[in-house]
Amino acid sequence: MSDFVDAIKRPLSIPPRFVAYSEKHKIYELFQELSKQLIIDQPDDHILYMKQCLEHAIRKRDIPRIILIAPPDFDKMALAEFFQKEIGLYPITLEDLEEKKIIKKNVCLCNESESLAMNMRKLLKTGALHSSGWILVDVPRTKKEARAFQRLGIIPTHIFQIMSNNSIEEEFTKTISNDYLGNNDNKKVEMQKYKKNLRELREAYANCLIEIEIGIRSIEELGKDCIALTKIKKHSGAPSLFRIVLIGSRGSGCRTVAKYLTKRFDLIHVDFNYILKQVRLQETPIGEVLRSFEHRWEEKPKPEMRIKIIDNYINKPECANKGWVLTSYPITVEDFELLDMMDTPPNKVIFIEVSAEIRKERLLNRRYNIITGSKHNISSNDNNNKSYDCELGLHPNDYINVVTEEISQYDNNVEEMLKYAGESAFIIDGSADERSVRESVEGCLMQSKIYSEPRKPRQKAVIDPYDVEYDPEDEPDISIFDTIMPPEFKYTFI
Repeated sequence: MSDFVDAIKRPLSIPPRFVAYSEKHKIYELFQELSKQLIIDQPDDHILYMKQCLEHAIRKRDIPRIILIAPPDFDKMALAEFFQKEIGLYPITLEDLEEKKIIKKNVCLCNESESLAMNMRKLLKTGALHSSGWILVDVPRTKKEARAFQRLGIIPTHIFQIMSNNSIEEEFTKTISNDYLGNNDNKKVEMQKYKKNLRELREAYANCLIEIEIGIRSIEELGKDCIALTKIKKHSGAPSLFRIVLIGSRGSGCRTVAKYLTKRFDLIHVDFNYILKQVRLQETPIGEVLRSFEHRWEEKPKPEMRIKIIDNYINKPECANKGWVLTSYPITVEDFELLDMMDTPPNKVIFIEVSAEIRKERLLNRRYNIITGSKHNISSNDNNNKSYDCELGLHPNDYINVVTEEISQYDNNVEEMLKYAGESAFIIDGSADERSVRESVEGCLMQSKIYSEPRKPRQKAVIDPYDVEYDPEDEPDISIFDTIMPPEFKYTFI
């Protein structure tokens, strides 16, 4: 019996071919949201509730729900109306919630908070805003109101805190001082109250709050930037691994960045050129084919063979358990398409752009110590290089003809790869200092665009109706029982 129990409790792992599917369709987030709603509503029939909740989630999954937090002097309603005009969000103000006449004049703040939340829940349960989404203006005002909304399951997808820049704050401070001297301190009181409530609201919504500085932008420009942010959902904590592709020719710094990421995030560095050399030395069918290309310089391994080498390496348990960062591949758009058709395609694509002159200069000025193997740049003002110039040598891959050919090959293919990647890719400037490049790459990885739409979706098999066989003993269509069975109880969702 103990052996049977131990067999049941063995560690389970998700096969690699299912990982990309669960990330694409946000399976983890879906069941997380379902569990949260079950705890909030606690329905009598939980099976029926989950069934209808899933149907409801299909309709409202990608509809934004926004809370807008801004200083008293900011025209929040103008920004909310811009949201309504551009993406159809319905603005809800404090006056709209108080029109229900549920809030009485002589009630404590706690009861008022609960009443506001109940009014909001009542409005959402009508279903009028399921297809449009909503944006809350000037509510919730305090942490108590925010907690009341959360207890009733009113959870926003995005919370924007509009921040004034320093010049605007100084001008506002001067205005307050002048008004105060003129015995008009209403603005000062409002600002102090706002700052006090802001600290509590930031604590209540710390997990999904986004700070946006006004700067010198107009309402329209600010609104467009906010709308772009609504298309990006914050990571909900789903178990996921980085599968990164760094695209750039030699001299762009891709390998240096990849080595940093392997230490920073405990990833596996998959360098295509390195594993190609390793596979060529192996006594395998692929190794024999690769060795045959050594005597045919005009020919190179076909894309199908290159992707097979990558696929075999990435599907190893170490890469599947830790995640990986790929360099020196893809080389062409065809390689990129084949890479996307793997069971575990990349979920982060980063192009590192550096001008051809800088790349060529970096490679041609690079020397290796023939004794220690250390790398040096002869163009730098490193006095240590002068002490052992006789020990520095030029690597065959850094000959000018080899460097020129590789840079030209990359430049001929990069435009097509950029076009193919589209909005799913990040582009950073690799000509900056090493620290700035690292920070830019980390910034790309931290953004929520980790689950992008597939660039190359797999084609579904076309089924010929004449190939479908019908068995008289097949199960009947259950829809015929809809008129016989009693109607299901309909739950309402917010």
